[in-house]
This record gives sequence, C-alpha cells and structure tokens, in this order.
Amino acid sequence: MTMDGRSWLEEAERACARGDRMGGLYAVEQILASDVKLGTDWAIPTMMAHELGDADMAARAASRLCSEDGSDIRQWRLLASALEQIGKAREAAAIHKKLLADNPDDVELNFEAGHTLKLLGDFAAAEDRFRKVVSLDKSHWRGWEHLASVHRFEKGDEDLIALETRRVENIEGGGDKVQQADLSFALAKAYDDLGEPGLVARRIAEAAEIAREKAPYDAGGYRKLVNGLIDLYTPQFVEQHTDQGLADARPIFVLGPPRSGTTLVEAIIGAHPEAIPGGEHKLLWLSLLPVGAQIGGDLERYLADPAIADPWAALGERYVGKVQARLGDAKRWTDKNLYNNQRLGAAALALPAAKFIWCRRDPMDVAWSAYRTRFGEGNLWSYSPDGIAAFLSDYDALMEHWVSLFPDRILEVRYEDLVRQPDVEIPRLLEFVGLKDDAATRNFHESDRPIATASLAQVRQPINTASIGAWKRYMPHIDALPEALEKAGLVFDS
Repeated sequence: MTMDGRSWLEEAERACARGDRMGGLYAVEQILASDVKLGTDWAIPTMMAHELGDADMAARAASRLCSEDGSDIRQWRLLASALEQIGKAREAAAIHKKLLADNPDDVELNFEAGHTLKLLGDFAAAEDRFRKVVSLDKSHWRGWEHLASVHRFEKGDEDLIALETRRVENIEGGGDKVQQADLSFALAKAYDDLGEPGLVARRIAEAAEIAREKAPYDAGGYRKLVNGLIDLYTPQFVEQHTDQGLADARPIFVLGPPRSGTTLVEAIIGAHPEAIPGGEHKLLWLSLLPVGAQIGGDLERYLADPAIADPWAALGERYVGKVQARLGDAKRWTDKNLYNNQRLGAAALALPAAKFIWCRRDPMDVAWSAYRTRFGEGNLWSYSPDGIAAFLSDYDALMEHWVSLFPDRILEVRYEDLVRQPDVEIPRLLEFVGLKDDAATRNFHESDRPIATASLAQVRQPINTASIGAWKRYMPHIDALPEALEKAGLVFDS
C-alpha cells in the first residue's frame, strides 16, 4: 500500500516514540519527497529532523513551513536557525534582518541575529545585537555571555561591572547554576582582556566545577569505546575489507582534539579555489547509522546482511551523497567533525581514496585552551584537569592505532610547525590532499565564510605564534592541569 505524506508523518511520530532514529529519519525523508501540503504542521517534521540529528532535512522542512504558511515570526526564526546549522549563515542573517525591521525589540530575535553575525565574523555588528539584548533584558545571561565574547574589555569597563553584578545576583538569589557557569566563563574572558591571570583562572575553575557537577564526564565509558574500536579494527580485519568501498578522493577528514589547530588547517584548505570547507557537520555519523555503535557486534551484523550487496560501498555512497547535497561539487571537501576519530576505521574502508589529517599540538596548550572554553555542546571532558588528561590520552591512543593501520592515508600536522613555518607546511599539506599550492591558502583569514567553532575569532587573523605556550602565563594558578597531564603520561613543553 502506498503511503501519503500524512501517513508518513504518523509513521515518523511512531518511530520517534519507540526510539528508532533510522526509521524516523526515513519517514521524514518520505514526507519531504511527497507533495503533501502540511501548512503549519511542517513544524513537526522540522523539529523531528532536528531532534534526530539531520540538520539538512530540518532546513528543508522549515523551508516548506515558511513557503506554505510563514505567518508566524517563529517559523522564520526556525528556518534561520536550521540554515545556520547547515552552514548557510548568510541566508539566516538575511532572514533576521528582514524580521528585525518589523520586530526591532524582540529580545530572542536580536540574540539569534547576533549569534549569526558572530559566525560570519562581523563582530562589531554582533556586539550591537548582543548589547541590544541586554539593554532590553538585563537578566539575559546568554546575551551577556556572547557580548563578552565579542567585546574588548578595558579597565573601568562598565560591562565588567554589570557582568559581576549579574553573577553576584545569581549566586545570592540561588539562581540557575548553568547561568552562573556561563557568566563566570564570560568574566574569565573579560579578565583575560585586562591581563589578570589569577582572576581568569579563578572564574574558569568556578565555572568548570559547576559544569562537571551538572554533567560529569564518563572517562571509563570513553576508554571502553576506544579499546573496543582498537580490538575490532585489527590488521587482519582491515586486510580482509581492503579494496572495497567507494573510491572517491574528494573527502578530506580533519581530526584532532578541540583546540588543536583543526580550524586553522580547515581554513587553509578551504581557502583553496578547488576545495569547499564543510565544517563540523555530522554527515559521517548520519551515514554510519546502519553500523550502530560498531563495537559489540553491530558492525559485523551490518556487514553480514545479505540484502546489502556491497556494504562498504553503500556507506561511502551514503556519505558522498549527503555531502554533495549540502556542499555541491568540488575537487575536495573537508569534514572537520573532531569526533570522527571514532569513525575513522569505517570511513577509511568505506572511502578508500579519502585522506585524513591528524592535527597535533602541545598537550598543555590544548588542555588550557579547552579548559577555558565554554563549548556549545558536548566536550564534558574539558571541565576537569583529570578529564582533560584522560580524554587527550585516549584520543592519541586511538589515532596512533589508526596510523598503524592506514599509515599512508593519515598526515600528521604539528600546530607549532605550521605556524612557525607556514611556507613549508602548507605546501606539504596541500600536496598530501592532492591540491596544487595556491596563494589563497595563505590569506585564509580574509574569507567571510561562517565559522561555527570555538576558534572563530582566531581564524580571522593571519597565522601567528602567539598561542604557543600561552598556558605558561597563567601559572601557578592552573598548576592542576600540568599535574594531571604528567600523571597521565602526556609529554608537553614545560
């Protein structure tokens, strides 16, 4: 029996109710492929796709919502948010601009517009939006947090006084702990502008303690995953499955822990006229949903499915199709999802012509930079010295395993070498990924593409060595970090 769009909507709701991610995504895809008119009900598949992790489908559904109805400002904000998620921040900014013309005092709209402008690198305009937010609502803690991220603080700055006032009011009033953490991270940035390392460290420690209490890092669980992948992808397993998959040389995977130089490497490659940067999308994760967790027999069950003629090629085709649909055609695409390290083995077998770049940086510089960063989501390991040390150790162990299995397909790039000798390292990097050297790669900082990572400000600047050994300026206030790394056996430049 052929199902219509409404029937698929009901099926999507049933799949979501039973926790069937693949079934839910398939049902939403069928809704989008139909000519059903859902009107305001397009909000349902939009939110479903978002919750299920497919930002591209969410954007398509939100577009249908606005084209068939569009009478509510919230619908257009939903579309703008979805577009931002798939790297179309400029289109999102155009929507915000139009909405603000009619709704200049809408607090959340101003905040969302500021966030989009920040991704686009227009920090002055972003600051104006965030300042409007806190003028309309002095208790808007996210507005204060983001204002601090784009504002340069000076001695006697009234914004610093306002931030500390908000923090004290939150503490004395028994306010939300997450808000307190975000305000403390914002204050750490302010005190850094003022050259107060002791206050920077104090506010970060305060914020990190709250963050890890709210969501502690499961170091044992991550180590179990790493060990499971190492046990699964043996030399014998790789040899058995070599020369299968989809031979497409376009994908370039940029890997490394957060704050290790991955944004810089992607910016360099992405500035090449024959490459398109993909950012930290989740398209590989979505493409590998059929293999489940990989460990625990999931991958073996997928590979043994008689209904799939070439299981590795099928995975490669899913990935390439999704990237092509989002980014368009190019000689090379970059994928900078840092947690693709967990999927590198599967990606290497599904895409035997793909290349991988492992960004490495002094562990203490990574540790300090991560510890002081309020990440948008995940990265729970970053809120404690022991968690950071455990995560970095496990990340290295897994990457070293992949290098042992795929030595000719993984290029190790040292951050320190890259920023000290760009005219040596950039040509080496480009040659590895099959691109000719091009002057545009030295001017990556002039690009106006949206950047949705914690390094969005740094990558707008030319290559420099200012961040090498930056952690030393904050000693002895952060001595718990080097102690934890030493205990974990991580070697750094002291």
